[in-house]
Amino acid sequence: MAKRRTSGIQRRERASSDALNRRLDDRPSSPLADWRVLAIGGLLVVGAIVVVLVVLFGSGPNPNAGTAQPDDGRDHTSEGTNCRTDPASCGVSGVPYSSIPATSGPHWNTPANWGVYATPQNESQLLHNLEHGGVVIWYQPDQLDEQQLSELADYVRTQASSGISGRFKFILSPWSGEDFGHPIAVTSWRNLLYLDSVDLGAIGDFVSAHYGQSPEPNGGPGPGQQTDAMP
Repeated sequence: MAKRRTSGIQRRERASSDALNRRLDDRPSSPLADWRVLAIGGLLVVGAIVVVLVVLFGSGPNPNAGTAQPDDGRDHTSEGTNCRTDPASCGVSGVPYSSIPATSGPHWNTPANWGVYATPQNESQLLHNLEHGGVVIWYQPDQLDEQQLSELADYVRTQASSGISGRFKFILSPWSGEDFGHPIAVTSWRNLLYLDSVDLGAIGDFVSAHYGQSPEPNGGPGPGQQTDAMP
């Protein structure tokens, strides 16, 4: 008899539990709970979109990479010619260079040695150095003081002599042509960066973007051929 009473109690408890579960399952869902779920889901979606947009567009172009210039060609001219001041000597009827200083165009057969120059070099020769993957830094002497010039010279001298990061193709030269509106112009093949002060960080960014990016990046002179004419 005791067993039957216990079994009856257990059956009643199970029935009560099943009925309670059915009532809970049959309750309508709360609108507030649904709204919260949708809001959280929406925030997660928006967050994911923001992350994607930052990755795709957040960095943007580096202004220190300078400005790309037109391709003015690669024709060779005779030694000693100056295609800017005497275009006819280079076989053209008008100035063949799109920028000041030039970043491409007709140039001498022989490039200059890398290094630091105290006197203005011929633009039409140094274009050959750009064609060989180098960087030429021009400066307007009356717009830099002695300390600024020394900083530029030390930078180019160190690069040309030691080849930091494998980069030794650097030239520093005063500019004697038409005023280009800034104290400094950093040039590579078809790229130009103007600077209003000595900014080695900006120059480094430009070099990282363009060094060796040229039609003949393996051309000479070699790392052992440097000039240091700065007193």
